[in-house]
Amino acid sequence: LGVHWETWILPAKGEGKLPSIAVGFTLDVSRNQQIQAELRERLAKIEQQQEIIRQLSTPIIEVWDGVLTLPMFGILDSIRTAEVMDSLLDRITGSGARFAILDMTGVEVVDTGVAGYLIQLVGAIRLLGAEGIVSGIRPGVAQTMITLGADLSQITTHRNLRAALASCIRAMGRSKG
Repeated sequence: LGVHWETWILPAKGEGKLPSIAVGFTLDVSRNQQIQAELRERLAKIEQQQEIIRQLSTPIIEVWDGVLTLPMFGILDSIRTAEVMDSLLDRITGSGARFAILDMTGVEVVDTGVAGYLIQLVGAIRLLGAEGIVSGIRPGVAQTMITLGADLSQITTHRNLRAALASCIRAMGRSKG
């Protein structure tokens, strides 16, 4: 970046109504502009890294034809759940999956909006012609969801991912016969 100078002239009032003197100064603002440009570049890189982390933190795995699983870890908040909803629904549509298992074994904390999002997500999965299954809910998360008044009676749940996968295998076997 080249040198950029800004000149400012400020009138200083004397005893009368008209300015009796003017004070002027010139600043080299090129360094400030360079720092701002570097900060913008760093922010863009951080946003890009955060997007990669979000994608890696919620991988959608096709276990076999027609069965997707989404292992979730850490703290599950409303923003992350909404992002998961978009990517999972796109993947269900693209793959023609019959089952989508949301494995919450690694989730330790949920916020107030998560229970509502899970119900909406399972409903959206059903609208796409697949079955949404939730597995691995920890006791603390279960207590939080019930305390929040979430009606999970319409959601198929299983103790762990293994039980959810076994349920999918049985359902796929029944549909063949």
